[in-house]
Amino acid sequence: MFKYRLISFPLLLALVAVLFFWKQGGHYLFSVIAVAAAGAILFEAARLFEKIKVKNYPLLCAACGSLVTAAFCMDKFNWFKTALARPVAAGILCLLGISTLLLMIGKKNKAVRRIAGSISICAVIGLPILLLVAIYFRTLGGISLLLYVICVVKSMDTGGYIFGLSSAKLLPGGNHKIAPSISPNKSWEGVAGGMLFSVAVSLIFYRFIGGDIRPYIWNGIILSLLSLAGDLTESSLKRSAKVKDSANWIPGMGGIFDVFDSFLYVGYFMLISTSLGK
Repeated sequence: MFKYRLISFPLLLALVAVLFFWKQGGHYLFSVIAVAAAGAILFEAARLFEKIKVKNYPLLCAACGSLVTAAFCMDKFNWFKTALARPVAAGILCLLGISTLLLMIGKKNKAVRRIAGSISICAVIGLPILLLVAIYFRTLGGISLLLYVICVVKSMDTGGYIFGLSSAKLLPGGNHKIAPSISPNKSWEGVAGGMLFSVAVSLIFYRFIGGDIRPYIWNGIILSLLSLAGDLTESSLKRSAKVKDSANWIPGMGGIFDVFDSFLYVGYFMLISTSLGK
């Protein structure tokens, strides 16, 4: 598994680098990937919820996620202040149109429950996706905040994996588990190592960007903890659904949702912290 991560993770970072440093077409490529990823994430999440008896329409979730993300990308809005109305309206119209069709062709009671489940999944899983899209379009042509967020958050995953695996082999009696009933491999030693990695990567950005060092330290700590919270959230969902991964698209990592889970709560923090910093 680790050897697959050594291949997959650098490839993902290379893709991110292309997105951010290709000035002429990077934002178009980002839009295409964001739309496809949003659909895949919501589809995978919806199937997991189906397994725990939360009835929904996975294809409806995927379609709404892709369409609303496409509306956000086409609008290229400036953060969250000016253009929420258009993509939100597109999402509502999409939900109403497809839901009406499903109500007409299906059994009403079952359709209503599935539509309600689909709307809930779109709201819970879809909004964090849109926040990351917002971060990207806010920082085009300037310092890449999203690149910083991705590197710091994924450093928590990488550091946690390395330190967790090493401590399990080197410590007498193994390492100390956080929540074995949810994620058997997560350990306190891994959390500490992942947090160190996140802070170190954050400080690398500080080295090139400059400014006050304290926000970089705090961001490294907070983003690593939010990454852990998102990971545990999806792990709990997968444990309840009795599956190991949300899909098997990426060797060593699983599905698109498995890669995205670390960002479930990150966008909210970045929205608050950057807004307060203005």
